[in-house]
Amino acid sequence: MIRIQSGRLKGKSLPLPDPKLVRPTSSKVRTAILNILQKDIAGSVFWDLCAGSGAMGIEAYSRGASHVLFMDKNPFLIKNLEHWIYQEIPQHARHFSFMAGDASKISQSRGSVLPPAIIFLDPPYQYANWADLLNGVAKNDILGANFLLVLEYHHKDILPWEELPDWGCKILSHHIYGETGVSLLVPSVR
Repeated sequence: MIRIQSGRLKGKSLPLPDPKLVRPTSSKVRTAILNILQKDIAGSVFWDLCAGSGAMGIEAYSRGASHVLFMDKNPFLIKNLEHWIYQEIPQHARHFSFMAGDASKISQSRGSVLPPAIIFLDPPYQYANWADLLNGVAKNDILGANFLLVLEYHHKDILPWEELPDWGCKILSHHIYGETGVSLLVPSVR
């Protein structure tokens, strides 16, 4: 089980999906990321792309996000997450949206999603398509001029940092937690 650490849903437990399908963000890393983002979470729209277990999005909502979009390539994971929310926290269900699909194609969903304040991207470790993923997410008309993009990756993964200016982003900070790297990006104009 994955336990929600703080906020209005503190103590709730999400089922742990099959480890062959998902590597959930550890509670230590989840807490660290959300502590960094705390001043930005209240009232925000939070996109949990490559959602997997959905723990990050649930925790963000628990800490004050007004709406969370979950997206994952695996429709089974999205269905399970949606089922859990409607079963365990039905009074909060209107604050969540669900999409099965490739996060790099999020820009094709115009009109059906709320613009985010915070985007969390956590594809599998040793992910080979970071450039396509970041290009698909950062270069779309859905994003406003003021968002935070949070990347979680294996600290040895090679990310296309040199392409950030092309996407209109710059690095705000890097953090390492054990084998996990976390980077916060913002629009270059911010």
